[in-house]
Amino acid sequence: MKLINTDGMVFIGPGSEWFWTAFSGIVLAITFLAIYRQLALARGANAFAQLGALVDEYQGEGLIRKRLGALLAIRDGTAPTDIPDSPATAIANFWEKLGALVRAGHIDRTLIAEGFSGANDWWGILAPWVRKVRVEDANPSLFEHFEWLAGSLVQLHPALAFDQGRFDRGLEQRILAIEADLRDLVAMRTATEVSPVPAGRATRKAPAGPQSATR
Repeated sequence: MKLINTDGMVFIGPGSEWFWTAFSGIVLAITFLAIYRQLALARGANAFAQLGALVDEYQGEGLIRKRLGALLAIRDGTAPTDIPDSPATAIANFWEKLGALVRAGHIDRTLIAEGFSGANDWWGILAPWVRKVRVEDANPSLFEHFEWLAGSLVQLHPALAFDQGRFDRGLEQRILAIEADLRDLVAMRTATEVSPVPAGRATRKAPAGPQSATR
C-alpha cells in the first residue's frame, strides 16, 4: 500500500521547481526557528545583564546612603508622608525603573520575586509619601510602575506583602545592616583610591624644570 505516490514527480531538471520551492520553505522554516532560539537566548542573557546592573545600582554606595537616610528619618520619628524628598525620590525612581522593565516584559517578574523582592517593603514605606507627591504634582500616575511591581509580586507570593509590625520590629536591625554595608563599601573605595608603593622599590622624582602651562 502506497502512502505517498511519487509517480511522475520530477526532482531534478525541468518540472522540479515544486520540489526546490518546498525544500527552500523547509530550510527557511528551520532558519527562522534557529534565529528565534538565538533571540530567545539573547533576551534571556540581556535580562540577566539588566538585572545584574540594577542589583549593582541597588547595592552601590549612592543608593545605600539614600536608603539609610530614609530609614533613619523613620526611626527618628518622621511621619511617612514627610520622609525627605532626596532619599525618597531616589529610592522610588529606582523601583519605578525596575517596575517599568518588568511591566514591559524585559525582565521576568519571577526573577524579581525570587531574589530581589524589596519593592514590597519599600512601597509599604514610601506609599504615603508617593500619594502626597501625586497630589502636590497633580500627577496621579507618578511612580505607577513602582506600585504595580509591588502589587504584582504580592500576587506571585502573598507572603511578600508589607507587614508594618514586622517592619517596625526589624527597623533597627535593618539600619545596622545597611550601615555595615556602607562601611564596607567606603573601606573598599578608600583602599582602591590609595595606591601604596610596592615594598623594596624607591620612588623617583622628576628632575626640576619649567612648569607646564597646561592644567
